[in-house]
Formats: sequence, structure tokens, C-alpha cells
Amino acid sequence: MKLKIVEFLLEKFLGTTKLSEREGDMFLPERMLSIALTFLLLGIGCGVALFFVQNYYLIVFCPSGLVMGVISILCWKNQRIEVLSDEVFRYTTFLGKSYEYRFSDITMLRRNRDSMTLFLGENKVHIESMAILSDRLVDLINKALAEKYPTE
Repeated sequence: MKLKIVEFLLEKFLGTTKLSEREGDMFLPERMLSIALTFLLLGIGCGVALFFVQNYYLIVFCPSGLVMGVISILCWKNQRIEVLSDEVFRYTTFLGKSYEYRFSDITMLRRNRDSMTLFLGENKVHIESMAILSDRLVDLINKALAEKYPTE
């Protein structure tokens, strides 16, 4: 059950009306938003506690929590991949900058401990491990890699 205040805050501050309206062939789930809100609340809580408790750790945790919360919200809101056709896709970074790439440019896919990196010539596309990928995107990436490195 979604709370009306959460939907109101999403509409006012993040520019989207509902969590379920998120689209794309790769996007970050609502779990990332809850992580972001947790960081923000911890940062705000440390800032408030700093007025009552003279602890130097709070001076570090307050801005760290706020910065991590803002970065996490930007990732949740902006980072995505949209397949434009069977040959081209658009990657949008967490800062909202978009790039268009061809699937034929894919040279390698590296699985990291917490993410994946898609190499496109000299460019890289970062895919978080918690990201939701569509079957269409996965199939097109696998097809591009199979054309580059055929198995016998």
C-alpha cells in the first residue's frame, strides 16, 4: 500500500507521479530510493544530534549522509538504458547526461563484484547489480557479444 504523502513528495521533488510509471530497459528499483531516503534521514539526524551532543564523528556523518542520499536519488531517478531500435540504445548517466551507442560497438562485458561494466570501444556503461534489465536489452547485448565472439 502506497502512502499518499510519498506520492506527493515524489511528484514535487523528483518530478514523477508514481513509482510504477518508471520506464526503460534498464533502471534502478524502488529499493534504491529507500536507500537514498535512509542516507538523507541519517544525515539530517546527525545534523540535529550535533546540536545536542558534541561529537566529532557527527560532523563527518552529517554531510556524508546528505551527499550519499542526494547521489542515490540522482542514480535512482536518472540512470537508465532505453533501447531505441535493434541497433541503437540510449544510456543516461546519474547526472542526466544521455549518450547513444550502437550494440555493434560492444566489445566486452565485465562482471564486477557489485556491478557490470559494458565496454563500447573507449566508452563504458555502468550497470548496477540491483538494476532491473528487460529481456529485450539482455538479448540484444548477448547477440552483440555472440557476433563478436562466436562459440564453436
